Amino acid sequence: MAGNKKPALLADSVEAVIAAIYLDSNLEETRKFIINNLKEAIEIASTHVGQKDYKTVLQEKLQVNGNVKIEYILIDSKGPDHDKTFIVEVKCDGKSLAIGEGKTKKSAEMEAAKLALNDK
Repeated sequence: MAGNKKPALLADSVEAVIAAIYLDSNLEETRKFIINNLKEAIEIASTHVGQKDYKTVLQEKLQVNGNVKIEYILIDSKGPDHDKTFIVEVKCDGKSLAIGEGKTKKSAEMEAAKLALNDK
């Protein structure tokens, strides 16, 4: 099975439930269901609209004067499989900018980018 299909399946299920509520009742009941059950997710999503993550901001800063080679290199992982910590180094044109740690590779990359931005 290519990729992780669970988020799509969950989204499809939520969409089906909302459609069933609408078909079984009316728009007002559907609105109440959405607000009552998805309020927190909606607030989080709307709070971060237009914000960029650290990797994107770093890439834009580094590429302001043209193309550069940005790499995120996994340099180590520690701990048991169920509780790993990943260590990632971010480089620009072969020069080390920062090293980040995180519980996922992506969070370690974000931490490395954040640290690199703090040094800029």
